[in-house]
Amino acid sequence: MNSTPNRVLPVLYGAMIMTVLSVFPLLNLINIFCCAGVAIGGFAGVYFYSRQLANTNIPMTSKDGGMIGLLSGILAAVLVSGFGVLAGLLSQINPMTEMVKMLDDSGFSIPTEMLSYVEKFSEEYNRYGFSPSIAIFSFFLHMILFPLFGSIGAIIGVSVFSKKQNSVMPQ
Repeated sequence: MNSTPNRVLPVLYGAMIMTVLSVFPLLNLINIFCCAGVAIGGFAGVYFYSRQLANTNIPMTSKDGGMIGLLSGILAAVLVSGFGVLAGLLSQINPMTEMVKMLDDSGFSIPTEMLSYVEKFSEEYNRYGFSPSIAIFSFFLHMILFPLFGSIGAIIGVSVFSKKQNSVMPQ
């Protein structure tokens, strides 16, 4: 009886790669290019899944890749958002005041409409150690972008690794 290999480990690997490429400084710059770090995580999850399928006669489908990328993206979105809140709590710096200071030093002025929001976020940082408004917004943004681009990377991985799998399997 052919049973499909467990997808939990590839999902965890994909989420771990997405999280590392999104949290660490300099590595996170790869996400400037259409969330490439997130797509690489989905691609890597499919790679690990294809390694599990290598010794079986089970073909890899785009549904498998899509699910691996989607679940990796959801898990990575939760982890990255959690790390963002944790970094805010551990940091003693208010990023809103730093941003205003840097913009003033550069000669840019913040419009008065924006200044009220910046002051609100700054008060949240001073009160809680992080901004709940920014944390909630970034969580929802991550919950949209990470599964989307993780699935795209995983589906690309399926097209790459299923061709290799088909060329290795005897007809």
